[in-house]
Amino acid sequence: MKKTLLIFALFAMLTVHCISADAPSISVSQSSIRINGRELRIGPKADAGRYISLSSIEKELGAPQDTYEAGLGVRVYSWPELGIQVQRGWRGPEKGKIFKFQVYFEDDYSQTEDKHSGKFSGHVQVEGLDITSNSEFNDIRPELEKAGFKITEYPKELNIIGAENRTIRIFTVNTTNRIKRLEIWCD
Repeated sequence: MKKTLLIFALFAMLTVHCISADAPSISVSQSSIRINGRELRIGPKADAGRYISLSSIEKELGAPQDTYEAGLGVRVYSWPELGIQVQRGWRGPEKGKIFKFQVYFEDDYSQTEDKHSGKFSGHVQVEGLDITSNSEFNDIRPELEKAGFKITEYPKELNIIGAENRTIRIFTVNTTNRIKRLEIWCD
């Protein structure tokens, strides 16, 4: 009986640890990307700062759950359980550099690669503004504009509104007005 209780207690502690680790704390700005307080942009120099270091990401999220080629010259490192992806170039000016960090607030399916992005369940602080999967674009639009984001309303049939500053892009989900994806580029 004591062994059973001990095993149950250990299992419960491990389960609690895994649940709390599901949604890391993410903070981004023009020149910084942090997961759980760890700076990821410690790779080679880029115009707006530094490129992303895969080893820094792995220290916070573990090894990628999936890697695959996407388009010409891009390798994707993906953590679909967390809704996080990064992209590394393998040709051209981004060769060998992780140049894009993405957080998906809605699961996105790519038919070309037959991959799901997963869904991020936490919040991301973008230039001091909190964004979650429940954030509606119209609610944060004034703060984005104050922070210098340019708002783009794409053709009506695409049902997309975007906001971007130099390195950060935010997109909505079709007609729901919720935030779909956040991208941070190292350029």
